[in-house]
Amino acid sequence: MGEECKLKAANGIKAHCEGDTCTYWRVVDHLDLGAQGNGCAIQYFELLGEEGSEVSAWLLSVRERLASVTPAGEA
Repeated sequence: MGEECKLKAANGIKAHCEGDTCTYWRVVDHLDLGAQGNGCAIQYFELLGEEGSEVSAWLLSVRERLASVTPAGEA
């Protein structure tokens, strides 16, 4: 992806958007929102707002913890 990850950027990290492999990627095709159904939930719901650095640090840590979890039965 060519776009920068806004969540990582708010934490001082330069990285490209991971797209649909990211925990915070939304797929809302089943809802009639009148807008594109896929995209970054962080941006769509404007979660960084005024307190962006504190919120973004927490959201990034949640994403990293989720990524490190291995499903039961896998090595």
